[in-house]
Amino acid sequence: MWLILGFVMVLCGLALSPLPASAQSPQSYTVAPGDTLGAIAARFGISLDALVAANGIADPNQLAAGQVLAIPSGSDPLSIAAASGVAYSGSTAGVRALPGDTIARLAARYGQDPAMIAGLNGVEVDERLFPGQPVTLPAEVIPTRSPAYFGAISGIELTPSIMQGRTGHIYVDTLRPVALTATWLGQPVVFTPVDAAGLRQFALLPVGALQEVGAYELVLGYTTARGAPINRAWSIGVEDGGYESQQIVVSDDKAAQMTPEAIQAERDKVVGVWSEISPGLLWSGPFLRPIDPQYVTTSPFGTRRDYSVADIGNFHAGQDFGAPEGVLITAPADGVVVLAEPLIVRGNAVILDHGRGIFTGFWHLSEIKVTAGQSVAAGDVVGIVGNTGLSTGAHLHWEMRVYGVAVDPMQFLEEAVY
Repeated sequence: MWLILGFVMVLCGLALSPLPASAQSPQSYTVAPGDTLGAIAARFGISLDALVAANGIADPNQLAAGQVLAIPSGSDPLSIAAASGVAYSGSTAGVRALPGDTIARLAARYGQDPAMIAGLNGVEVDERLFPGQPVTLPAEVIPTRSPAYFGAISGIELTPSIMQGRTGHIYVDTLRPVALTATWLGQPVVFTPVDAAGLRQFALLPVGALQEVGAYELVLGYTTARGAPINRAWSIGVEDGGYESQQIVVSDDKAAQMTPEAIQAERDKVVGVWSEISPGLLWSGPFLRPIDPQYVTTSPFGTRRDYSVADIGNFHAGQDFGAPEGVLITAPADGVVVLAEPLIVRGNAVILDHGRGIFTGFWHLSEIKVTAGQSVAAGDVVGIVGNTGLSTGAHLHWEMRVYGVAVDPMQFLEEAVY
């Protein structure tokens, strides 16, 4: 649900810059900066020649922002959708595509049916869009942007509420490049520029699976050119994740290895690894599943756990996929291997750094197929399913950490990082 708190706060922080409302009339279209006749024609499902003829355009390369174009009858988004067999009767508005966007990716971003979005735009579901291309969406899912009036900050979009174990977003637009800072749930968040000019930045907002339900402050700020700090705070709700509980009984031989000293030493090692913040984000777009889809979840993220051995933890920090030994495990996104070694609790383990405080881990492997320092691409083999460490059967434990906080990795299979 979109909320406006003095400015736009956008669910999952994944909005694009909306097009002017006047541009959405079925009879006319107001040209926005970056538009081309070809893109406009494609958007309304008409030929370029028809658009040129309807407007008496002598030179198709001469197009000015603010210019109003007549759109031939029957080419509005609702007519295009109806012609495609898509039933939609609501109002429409537009956004602009980001680099790497497809219709399917936009639909996932806004929680819409890809076929409906494709129908409104007269394109295929897997259509790849060029950066800045106008795309028609249902008007109700697109917020009306309003200024933040916060020094150099001109607009803010953030997730108004986040479930336990999930990850929200904040997007900040500025009038000039500034070094943003923010504190969320007692720790700093990491901003990453979205555009080359550095005028739009985003950060992830992780919520631990055990975080108490309630309202919490996000404090955002920066230091002015004169050295004066400016800060403002906004409230974000944390909602119940609805997690179940289970009891884990560990065999005596494995339990004997789980001494408090060994558990703490391993915990210190992995925390040290995923506490680092590398300078660049190494990927964009949704993650790939690290194991073949035929291997289903046997224990989801966030399940409250009661172990029969020492202090291992009281919730499941990853997603378990049941699979026999020998099944390949692949990188879900581009990254760098920062740990590849046997551990007492996690067994043969691999950790990938995806940049800007975002890590994935793969535990209980029978074999490790990468080495520390190695760069991997999405889909590269990193290991093989096994039953090593504190494991009661062959499976893959897939973990994700954002600034050290364990979050549900399955969310990142559905949503682009920005």
